[in-house]
Amino acid sequence: MSYPITDSARQNRILAGIPLSHYARLSEQLKPVHLAAGQVICESGESLEFVYFPTTCTASLVSHTADGDSSELAMTGRDGMVGVSLVLGSGSMNHRAVVQCAGQAYRMPVDVFQAELSRCRELQQLALCYVQSLIMQMSQSIVCVTHHSVIERLCYWLLFNQDAVGSDQLNVTHETIANMLGVRRESITQALGKLQTAGLVSSGRGKIHIRDRDGLSDTVCECFSLICAETRRLYERQARSQEVAEELQLQGHESDGQDHALLHKYQDAYDFAPVGFVSLDRQGRVVQTNLAGAIMLDIQRSQRTLSSLMDFVVPSDRATLMDFHQEVLSGKCRRYCEVTLCATAHRAEVVVRVDATLDELGDECRLVMIDVTEEKKITAQELAIERQQQELLATQPFMLWFKDPQGRLISANATLVQDWRHFAQDAALEKIDFQSMPTPFFHPAGPGFAAEASKST
Repeated sequence: MSYPITDSARQNRILAGIPLSHYARLSEQLKPVHLAAGQVICESGESLEFVYFPTTCTASLVSHTADGDSSELAMTGRDGMVGVSLVLGSGSMNHRAVVQCAGQAYRMPVDVFQAELSRCRELQQLALCYVQSLIMQMSQSIVCVTHHSVIERLCYWLLFNQDAVGSDQLNVTHETIANMLGVRRESITQALGKLQTAGLVSSGRGKIHIRDRDGLSDTVCECFSLICAETRRLYERQARSQEVAEELQLQGHESDGQDHALLHKYQDAYDFAPVGFVSLDRQGRVVQTNLAGAIMLDIQRSQRTLSSLMDFVVPSDRATLMDFHQEVLSGKCRRYCEVTLCATAHRAEVVVRVDATLDELGDECRLVMIDVTEEKKITAQELAIERQQQELLATQPFMLWFKDPQGRLISANATLVQDWRHFAQDAALEKIDFQSMPTPFFHPAGPGFAAEASKST
């Protein structure tokens, strides 16, 4: 079984830039949500409840006039977040945030995000990078609206959303694009018609398929390359600054700097290993777990304290696990055990193999849990096939079995061979019973009994 150790939330550039040791804590507060096209994430002036990190969707910051007309100020995709006003100390936004292309995002409660801004320097710096990128995008949009044609601006809009969604197909209507660009719907239809005639896109009901990205890049205004380059520069500068800070920190602790780096490396390996690591105290309570272990137990790592591991195991296996735990604590354990974890709201029952060792102080039992559910299913299926084959031979009296001079097995229906003795003698066959069948005949390769050459009459 594979576990979602590298969560898809890391597709978002801000979340991807956070060190794994911090992200492991943040990931518990991230909830995946599907956002539909046209969905309003937040209204202007309203207090924010969540911060959104897009991964496969795009959203626009939209300004409205008193007459109801709208215009797009900036777009947000996997490079950024919705809720940047929190980074600047405001609890509300001055513009409406509307989903343009449907897809997935990860949301985090506002209070958690604000707390993490002060705890995680990298999150704060990455969020500020995006604020600067957003300001640049808004200022460039003024130039774009004033000096560039509808078809150039349309190419910008299509290329930006293609990068953000990660797909050549955009589920969007002509009217939606017209509202965002602040032009008439007919203008968008005409511009798309020209792009389609040139073979750059194809347009259908509520869908636009990008067929030639290079051709769109040749047609788009310079605003697209300027904004992409500036965004890339900001994030690269932040990455370099983070590397320098880490290097200086290590140089400032020469006595234990190498040990610190080594421990940090192993901490990441522990947190994101594909097997579950769980530490128990002497009473069998969970005191620590990595991400895979938390997934197996279906708990949040922040809520693991003092939960008895026995509570996660089916009642019939609790005595087995308890005896195993006591053996480990005694320091005499030289085996492993297999137990079944109870079904939860998010998964069915899971069979795990548990290996364990005692820590250096003898206070904690450190478990390694490996999911063997599929392995057990395969073994059970093989045993069932073998039993079925043996029962078939033992309970089907109408089948007679012979062996020819070359040692090949021959099956014959008893109703068709009334005098099997003459039949066997004439054909130089030896009659055998199922107990004397060669062992490979019973091999669970399948009901075709292909392990031995045979033929039937």
